[in-house]
Amino acid sequence: MAVRIWLVVLLALAMPGPAPAAEQLPAVARPRFQVGNQTLGSGTAFFLRVADEVGVAAVAAAHSFDMGELSQAREVEFQLGRSKQRVTVSSRLFAPPGRSFSAPGATLAEDYLIFALDLKPKGVRVLEPDRSGDDYTGERVRLLGVPASIPQNEDDIFGTIRKHEPGRIELVLDVPADLRGWGGAPVLRHPSGKVVGIVEAAWPDGDTLRIGAAPLDLVLPALQLPLSGGTGIPFASIQPPAPRQTKPASKSARAPAPRQKAPAPRSAKVQPAPKPRITATSAPVPDDAIAVSARRKPTGPADGDSLLGKAGALETELMIKIEHPTDGTIVGDANGVFLAGRALALLGEFKRFDVVFVLDTSGSSADMTGADINGNGIIGQGGLRGLFGKTDPGDSILAAEVMAARQILKGLDSRNTRVGVISFAGRAPAPPGTIVIGGRRGPAAITEEPLTTDFARVDKALGRILERGPDGLTNMAEAVDAGWQELTGIRGGLSTPDPDSEKIMLFFTDGQPTLPFDAMFEADNVRAVLRAAERARKLGVRIHSFAIGPEALEGPVAAVEMASRTDGYFTPVRHPGDLVEVIENVSFANIEEIEIRNLKSDALAKDVLTNADGSFSALVPVESGRNRIQVRARASDGSEAEAVVTVDYAPGAPPVRLPRELVGQRNRLLEKKLVELRRGRMEAERARTEETRKELRIEIEREREAARARAEEQRKQLDLEVLE
Repeated sequence: MAVRIWLVVLLALAMPGPAPAAEQLPAVARPRFQVGNQTLGSGTAFFLRVADEVGVAAVAAAHSFDMGELSQAREVEFQLGRSKQRVTVSSRLFAPPGRSFSAPGATLAEDYLIFALDLKPKGVRVLEPDRSGDDYTGERVRLLGVPASIPQNEDDIFGTIRKHEPGRIELVLDVPADLRGWGGAPVLRHPSGKVVGIVEAAWPDGDTLRIGAAPLDLVLPALQLPLSGGTGIPFASIQPPAPRQTKPASKSARAPAPRQKAPAPRSAKVQPAPKPRITATSAPVPDDAIAVSARRKPTGPADGDSLLGKAGALETELMIKIEHPTDGTIVGDANGVFLAGRALALLGEFKRFDVVFVLDTSGSSADMTGADINGNGIIGQGGLRGLFGKTDPGDSILAAEVMAARQILKGLDSRNTRVGVISFAGRAPAPPGTIVIGGRRGPAAITEEPLTTDFARVDKALGRILERGPDGLTNMAEAVDAGWQELTGIRGGLSTPDPDSEKIMLFFTDGQPTLPFDAMFEADNVRAVLRAAERARKLGVRIHSFAIGPEALEGPVAAVEMASRTDGYFTPVRHPGDLVEVIENVSFANIEEIEIRNLKSDALAKDVLTNADGSFSALVPVESGRNRIQVRARASDGSEAEAVVTVDYAPGAPPVRLPRELVGQRNRLLEKKLVELRRGRMEAERARTEETRKELRIEIEREREAARARAEEQRKQLDLEVLE
């Protein structure tokens, strides 16, 4: 009897289990296709029944595709989001293609593509459309998509429809969610599970997100009218849209536009992006400002490319706001018109920033930079040249860190930015029974000044660090932890938290981590930094790291990884004396370039200041009469946008009253211009200066690649596992 029972058990175990129920299968997939050596595609697709030989078609959002690229594709493969399992493939469009909702005159209802399938899909369930014709206002809905941070092929998010009108559905999610890659996701009526719309755009709505969707009932007619008698048309037949130029947004167009945070790379590596097509849109702005935004169509292969960050639109949006002067202002200053504004490629309206300077004050930061950092006409010497002393401590690496921080501070706008300061070093634990006399005591990382808009306090804190001087070892891990504690206001931080701010850590170091463990445990010290960086990443903190000098670049893995893991930028500074010059390239607003031009004279403004937070100011030469001044910005992802303001120049006209917060910016420009006049700088010298800066940028990139290679080798030597 026992033998028979065991045989039954073994037979049962050997028999194949039941197939998964249809409801357990995912309903969404990722479209991917090849153009040359590039794998392209983004967004989400789902499946509906149609009357062709396969019986099923795939539906996606038009804005997820570049039609020119799609026309070059042999086929589009649909994959499960996490397992990458192939679901089906398409080489044809089932119905005439729609167009992106951001195209001129386009609407959400037109933003769709329907793919004819070459193979019946496997491993997914086919959805059913809702054909009731009901008004969905107030109804519960369920969105299906591939989660960006959960290892599964499908996730769902619930919400409520707030508005249903011809051509548009608006709904609000129950909770905020990371919707990267959800463009084209189906909106299902709950509890029936039938499709009522296609996710197209999103923007902040209080503590959650408002979603703009295309009603499916406007897509259904296209399902009934297949091209070429049901066989569809090959992708090569697609006619790419004609190139468009950016135009200023109409003042009368005040409808809210979806917002998007500029895509941040998932590594510290900076890759040039293909130049996008540009569409101008309007956005709500104050009466005394002009704003123009531009969107970039998603083109990259990454699952999270372009769609949504924390919250926002389904495309990158670059915004420019001219705050001064207002349109139609009469100016009379012979120095030109003072212009000021901001450019941001970020989520939502012009964001607030919280920035923490983290300065390495370890003993090695007393080394000389080889440059006249304090401007006293003496270049400090150390070692033999300084007879084993330091001839000018004001030219040390620590002095360069402080000067660089002050340089950034000058350009920040206290109206939207708070700044804090942390110093770090640390001492090795004393052996049991040892009495330590002298040296730096207390925690390895010290909050010298919590986040504040009083920049004078920040400057004083930087002065105190310089006065106290270098001492101790290098506890990077504790410094990173102290940084995110201040930026988030939790776990003992002294700063008041701002949950809606962009959180930035500017981390300066001239060495490698030598704490919290003994220096012989190099790998453990690096792992401690990586764990701290992971904690920062989970709390939405971005770290931009600067490795200063040969020692830091000999073992840069900690500095490289803290930036990489938090979507920040790693900057190598081979020659410490270059730090102040290098810092001018820092931007956490994702802006690469600002160009200001008087369209009347076609002359570029030469006296321009651009700042890390995206703010800018300029003295623009003007001519008698009406002058149209154009501001053009280019974001780090290649997006471009422009804004134009009109002023009338009448020599001798009364001066224009400046807002108090802009007076300092104008004074900086006048001082800059005065210095240039005194030195008699000519255009040739400007060209030489720019050439020097280009060479410096090339050198930085070369050092960045070399440091990454050394970091990879160091990672192997230390056997550092990947920390998830």
